[in-house]
Amino acid sequence: WTNPILKKGYRRRLELSDIYQIPSADSADNLSEKLEREWDRELATSEKKPKLINALRRCFFWKFMFYGIILYLGEVTKSVQPLLLGRIIASYDPDNSDERSIAYYLAIGLCLLFFVRTLLIHPAIFGLHHIGMQMRIAMFSLIYKKILKLSSRVLDKISTGQLVSLLSNNLNKFDEGLALAHFVWIAPLQVALLMGLLWDMLEASAFCGLAFLIVMVLVQAWLGQMMMKYRNKRAGKINERLVITSEIIENIQSVKAYCWEDAMEKMIENIRETELKLTRKAAYVRYFNSSAFFFSGFFVVFLAVLPYALIKGIILRKIFTTISFCIVLRMTVTRQFPGSVQTWYDSIGAINKIQDFLLKKEYKALEYNLTTTGVELDKVTAFWDEGIGELFVKANQENNNSKAPSTDSNLFFSNFPLHASPVLQDINFKIEKGQLLAVSGSTGAGKTSLLMLIMGELEPSQGKIKHSGRISFSPQVSWIMPGTIKENIIFGVSYDEYRYKSVIKSCQLEE
Repeated sequence: WTNPILKKGYRRRLELSDIYQIPSADSADNLSEKLEREWDRELATSEKKPKLINALRRCFFWKFMFYGIILYLGEVTKSVQPLLLGRIIASYDPDNSDERSIAYYLAIGLCLLFFVRTLLIHPAIFGLHHIGMQMRIAMFSLIYKKILKLSSRVLDKISTGQLVSLLSNNLNKFDEGLALAHFVWIAPLQVALLMGLLWDMLEASAFCGLAFLIVMVLVQAWLGQMMMKYRNKRAGKINERLVITSEIIENIQSVKAYCWEDAMEKMIENIRETELKLTRKAAYVRYFNSSAFFFSGFFVVFLAVLPYALIKGIILRKIFTTISFCIVLRMTVTRQFPGSVQTWYDSIGAINKIQDFLLKKEYKALEYNLTTTGVELDKVTAFWDEGIGELFVKANQENNNSKAPSTDSNLFFSNFPLHASPVLQDINFKIEKGQLLAVSGSTGAGKTSLLMLIMGELEPSQGKIKHSGRISFSPQVSWIMPGTIKENIIFGVSYDEYRYKSVIKSCQLEE
């Protein structure tokens, strides 16, 4: 299916229209709307703290379980395969006439078993990867929409590096690991089935091999904890490096002006060196963990077969069948089950981080009145410090309810418990449509805060703001989208030549 695109790309530059259109079920619009609806429902109905995992469950649970059951049926065929293999090996014994007479049928059954396993396991793993992709897209869109709603106070405390980490490192876990998630319940059932079949052949000695595997799992769990500790420390260093790098790039003129290049470079190099040390430590632990899987195979078979062979003797058929069972058992106990536990640990951690982000305080929209033509502020007081506004309202109510209320507002502020002074206090003015008003004052007097108040970025602790909601705002620092001048003017809207040329002329950009 890639050949037509590769041929087009060889002949000419590819356009967006050349790429295959995604199904509507996988579109960001559809998936984000679905998850957003369930998340809003969770916010509305949850008595305690809303859980993002509940919203995801309502969106994807049944498909997730359907593919899990198919995957389980595919895994069961792995347990049946050694039985057929043992009977085929037994058919080579000239004295075993019963097995010899049906050897061809057993061989055909073994081939069909492989075919059925392919039909079950591959679609199941593909389906789980597909659900992982849908969850990632839905949560990515939900985070993006949340960023647009965040208040400026919250945004000031979130770095670009933190957002990049949230949108890439955390969300990629769903694409990579969801196929292993079901083994948290498949693996115990698989072990119970395999141990039953091994007990039928080797009796109690079968548990010697299982005991060795359990010891291996405990060692792997300890190594896994060490690896997670190193990975968490490394993630913190990566985040720190991204934050510092983005700050340096944003303030590169100051860095150049003060000749701070070497100092900044050294700072990043030190963080990177620590990060690489933690990466190496995590890698050594991971390699040791992986090596345990490879050398454990021999010991499992040896410990399972040896006691039975010494007590009762053993035939070739049982050895081959035991080896096949132990290969499946080793994969289940040392790879699939620990991998599924790790997947759940990573996924729930990522969901909790995204949930905390989605619960951050949003920009509070003002109550607009479309009939209002001007802008009116009535006895408005506001604080920039987070949480001070709420404390002020509470303290003001207590002051009003006291037996001897003070009429002097300045006296009230001087008695305010946290000694916090408002950035704007008792502001009253009204501007009609078409009227020009200039606000002057020294640095820190509150000119920008007044504009932020009108825009709704600064929430008033007292008083009312009235306007129609239709305001054109030219900020102090312009924001230019990465792209051409034309793309910045059109801004995602269909091209209108008259409007485009009018903007060029108005901004003195014709030359």
